[in-house]
Amino acid sequence: MPQARSTGSSSGGSSSGRKRSSSKSSSGTTKRTTKSSSSRSRSTSSGASRASSGDSAHSATGADPRLDAVAQRVRKLNEKIIEESKSAGEATLTAYEKALKAIATSLERGPGKSDVEWISSLATTQAKWIRDVTAAWTSAARGMIK
Repeated sequence: MPQARSTGSSSGGSSSGRKRSSSKSSSGTTKRTTKSSSSRSRSTSSGASRASSGDSAHSATGADPRLDAVAQRVRKLNEKIIEESKSAGEATLTAYEKALKAIATSLERGPGKSDVEWISSLATTQAKWIRDVTAAWTSAARGMIK
């Protein structure tokens, strides 16, 4: 028959705070029990868990007013950031459109006034293409901003 063994340290505890012991029952089977030093902390933390369950009951009925105030401030800040970003995007698009139209105009004034037919035609066509692409691109970008 196997003999019962004790697996605890002689000082009464191990690094995890548990002590194991074995005992034989009358039927010859071995029962192991584990005692934990954390059982005391469980009983004291149950009061804390009851207190936190009271807090969760409070949050179930209504959120903490401080959290609501913070959430509202964050929402307002996000809305302001979005509006300012839209405004900056619009200003950037306007500047980009203006610059490209200036390039198209300079193409028409410079090479577009050439006496050589094909150079004049090429410059005028390129200026028209720049204006058309710029109008389409900025229109689509403005649609995305709004």
